[in-house]
Amino acid sequence: MKKMFLLACAGRGIQPSSPTQPVSEEELPIDTQFRLIKEAGLWDFFDRIPTEPELRDFMKASEKYEIPILSGSWTYQLGKDEPLIAENLRRAKIVGSRYHNLMVWARHADGHMLSNDEVVQSYLDTYEQAERLGITITYEVHVDMWSEDVRRVTQVAQAVRKRGIPFNFCMDYSHCILKIENEVEQGVCGLRDDAESVRRLDPFNDDSFCDEWLGQNMTHWTQIRPIAPNGPRNWLATETGPFDGMGYGRPGRSIQYPFRKPASGEWLEAPWHAHKLSCTKEVIRKVIDDYLTNPASATRIMTIDNINLAAYGLGWKYDMYADSCALAQYVRELYAERVVVMQARRQSETRDQFIDRYRPDSTDVAALAAG
Repeated sequence: MKKMFLLACAGRGIQPSSPTQPVSEEELPIDTQFRLIKEAGLWDFFDRIPTEPELRDFMKASEKYEIPILSGSWTYQLGKDEPLIAENLRRAKIVGSRYHNLMVWARHADGHMLSNDEVVQSYLDTYEQAERLGITITYEVHVDMWSEDVRRVTQVAQAVRKRGIPFNFCMDYSHCILKIENEVEQGVCGLRDDAESVRRLDPFNDDSFCDEWLGQNMTHWTQIRPIAPNGPRNWLATETGPFDGMGYGRPGRSIQYPFRKPASGEWLEAPWHAHKLSCTKEVIRKVIDDYLTNPASATRIMTIDNINLAAYGLGWKYDMYADSCALAQYVRELYAERVVVMQARRQSETRDQFIDRYRPDSTDVAALAAG
């Protein structure tokens, strides 16, 4: 049976925060971050691209703790950040990264909304640069980016493939779960009047966008963040609005949710419910099952992506890093369980045989009836 894909913790999530030290934009020393990753014994690599001033310290800590830096992400605005893309790819190569993920803003530097053709050309240009360096790029589904209208992802993927180039995708489905049962979030990305697309946000549907993207075998990288459909706003941090903006000083968008029940005073005033994590868990299961059943699966890495920004966990007083570790442990345990399920299925010739082998037979029924 296949060994699991590699698992990383997002660098922005390595904060053992608390009521006295809430989640902050000020991060721990680089050596401390790598030490915590090593001590947890859960992680295969570090997910972060260092800035130029951080480069030496990142490489030193990576070598000291024997934790490779295999991936990193950055946000880019076309028409302005093309030189930054080249610079980040260069730096990714220096630290030994194998993947670089691009979150491309929905608006061009001159203010117009990006067309699919512009996204495609950006992808092709970046793909060519990255190929020369031995780096795999991915484009991500993400709020405020061209892909916030999730219907565009397959449109762009197909257009890229028509040019004879594979489209490599990073799936962070929290940006879809966010919009379930949330009319404002659906309206922001143009889905509110498209009932069929709204329905397909739900990963429990067999034809969800999650299934659509996994079915194209283009998802190299999955980012997992615990999230609740239509979750509570982050009133402990503020941000500007998406796209054209919906005002300043808004509470953060609800793109993160504690994986474990926070203690009193550690989170928002909203009640915490375990069942609201069901969509997150279903996405994890689907990614694992797709990986196990497809010998040629494109999936290579997964990142646990709790982070310290306003739309996520900024200002929260729970232990964010411990929460990430708990989610990582859940992923590893679920993977082991799904391996056993797949093995049992393969020992049965049909679906009915798989189910019926565990059913009570007539002798069991008679024994109970006889008292």
